[in-house]
Amino acid sequence: LPPNATCEIFTDSQNCIDTFNQRLDSSSISPRRRLKQNNFLIWDLMMWLISHHHLTVQLRKVKGHSNNKANDQADALAKQGRYSLDPIIVNHKFFHQSSLALFNYNHISVIDRNLRKWSNIPIYSRIFNMAMNNSSLLPINHQITYGDIDWIYTKQWINSNPFDMPTSSKLSKIQSNRLKKSTFTYPTGNILQRNYPNLYPLGRIHCTECSIDEDTNAHIGLCPSHRRSITLLLTKFKKNLIDLLRKEGTSNISFDIESRVNNSNMFKVFPDVLDAARLLDSPDQIRIPREQPWILLLHHLIPRDLAVFFDNYFSKAAERSRFLIQYVTDFISELTSITWSSRSRSFKKWEKSLDITLKKKKNYRKHTCITSGRASSSAATLSSTVTRQRRNRYTRYYHNKVLPYYKQNVNFDVSACIRWTTCNFLHSGSWESYRDNLLFNLDNFSPVQSFLDLLRPRIT
Repeated sequence: LPPNATCEIFTDSQNCIDTFNQRLDSSSISPRRRLKQNNFLIWDLMMWLISHHHLTVQLRKVKGHSNNKANDQADALAKQGRYSLDPIIVNHKFFHQSSLALFNYNHISVIDRNLRKWSNIPIYSRIFNMAMNNSSLLPINHQITYGDIDWIYTKQWINSNPFDMPTSSKLSKIQSNRLKKSTFTYPTGNILQRNYPNLYPLGRIHCTECSIDEDTNAHIGLCPSHRRSITLLLTKFKKNLIDLLRKEGTSNISFDIESRVNNSNMFKVFPDVLDAARLLDSPDQIRIPREQPWILLLHHLIPRDLAVFFDNYFSKAAERSRFLIQYVTDFISELTSITWSSRSRSFKKWEKSLDITLKKKKNYRKHTCITSGRASSSAATLSSTVTRQRRNRYTRYYHNKVLPYYKQNVNFDVSACIRWTTCNFLHSGSWESYRDNLLFNLDNFSPVQSFLDLLRPRIT
């Protein structure tokens, strides 16, 4: 556009219009709000062009997918641009006066969007990789690999609070219970035997209800003694789900609710599949069968087979989450009462027969340390010295992290160094421990280098 021009731009994005008007009407926007807007570099450039060339621009709304020829051409160009090998990248240094600090993704371009929301992507990816490599989650390795678990709903469920108060001791116990069961670290027989080797007998501790398989987290859903009760419960909650979707569902698709729910494996029990999972694998490598997604609820994991009904029949996210949490609350409560609770009662009776009490568990570590101390006072002194040294070493390592390699090919920016070393980004450790995450080579900054030289003997 030439200077002092006037134009109208038509778009089918109401969000684009709202953001444009917000930026245009506000004479000044705080850096905090600005950095939370998606594509803020593009908005900065547009606002600069309008101001610098004295342009008058108005955005008009058109209905999308309405056979509007110009709008269809714009959609086609946008889709074509996704595959461009030469993308247009705005030079962020042009707006350096209004930027406190910007993150650079893989030295390609600046992350010009809400950083906290964007960071969920690599964080979830890292959590997924950790879950894949976690040996305690081996029983659900197939479910993790093939996407049978809905992690978004699982997170909402584990963080859900059934009480009015935001924090309480009861809430901590509930969430702790959910986390232990979801990570297969709930204190079943094999884990208790590992943690208290002198209290529990040697050899495998069998399930106190079926007396066939080892008492593990993965065995709970496979135990044959619970099958009849579980079958009746699944039938009950299948009917509850059909009634809920018919009564509260807001989607226009309602004619196939009953057939879809009846055909889902979510509410079916396959005894042959459960027995195969128990008998074919070794006790250390029992895998929960994918054909039985309801078992995931025993471990407070939301199966995709259940979540898909709420995604399809509830159009609003708030209603979808509210009804799902309420349904899962009732479902898991009754499922727990006939499995985990029943198992806990019989296991406590077995512990009582062996004179294993809660008091003995609480005092186990203390008595073990006292016994070892009486055996050798010098050994106890040495142990306490080693403990202090180990604690001090861990503390130094956390606050003074040294990179095992030399960082190269990183831009050097003195002003960026000042920003990073003075902002509240460094809230969980010293700034030196973050030098691998910065946009510049901190080691080449002369004041920092001289300071590191003074610390080098102490760090190493």
